Amino acid sequence: MGPIFTVIGEAAIYITFAALFVLSTDWRALGLPEGDWGALLNIARNPYYILASAYHLPIMYALPMVYLVVALFMVGFVYMGAGTRVMLAIARSRLVSQKMGEIHPRYHIPYWALIAFGLIGALISFLFAPIPGLYALVSYTTVAGYIGFATNPIAMMVLKKQGASKFNVPGGWAISIIAFAVSSLIVFWSGWPAVPYSVALITVATLLFGLLYRVREGWLEATWYIGFIAFLTLMTYIGSDGALNLIPYTWATVITVIVALAVFYPLGIKLGLRQRNFEIHIKDLGGV
Repeated sequence: MGPIFTVIGEAAIYITFAALFVLSTDWRALGLPEGDWGALLNIARNPYYILASAYHLPIMYALPMVYLVVALFMVGFVYMGAGTRVMLAIARSRLVSQKMGEIHPRYHIPYWALIAFGLIGALISFLFAPIPGLYALVSYTTVAGYIGFATNPIAMMVLKKQGASKFNVPGGWAISIIAFAVSSLIVFWSGWPAVPYSVALITVATLLFGLLYRVREGWLEATWYIGFIAFLTLMTYIGSDGALNLIPYTWATVITVIVALAVFYPLGIKLGLRQRNFEIHIKDLGGV
């Protein structure tokens, strides 16, 4: 129950914060047309800093800067934990060195995976951080995160149908469908060029891992995911938030959801249920 209460508590904090920000924004102090939320992205300085200056609150000059540093560290820790677990799973699937799957006897974490992921993340940050601004960097990491998250609803249903997991999530089908649809929309709504930049980075990393460890299996099962990413990139390019803006916002959103759920969701489950995957899950997970 702990994770559930954590999510509920975080949601309450973020919703309250967002509501207060929306209701108390002084558009005249920002020098923007009232209700033009998109124009906030064009502000050269942090909008909280500008508001603090308008309301003559000196202490608020420092707090946003402290918050930004702390928030980015928190996001980094979350990605470190999630990425380490992903690398552990890849090692168990024998797609990378088995070193990545070794668990530390004292701290009970996959320490080689943690070290490798940390070094790779630091390298990418130093190489790409100077290029985009703060908002763009947050957008890119969000897109990359939700592209990766989209595989989780598929994996949950595959493991459930294979009987490789004893955990039964109430309403699992509904949760899985909603989670896949929402993750698809978040990627689409992130717009252009955040999506292609993130996709390019993921592609390069995937090719490097594939070539480095000579991956020869699993390509067929990954075709749905490759097609899914290509579809979201295309919709971002031609949709309302894209480079061409050919499709209105409502229709682009509807098309994204329908195609994601009607094509890629069932295809991902079908390919995941191949006999070879079942044998690997049962052997590695011991039927847990």
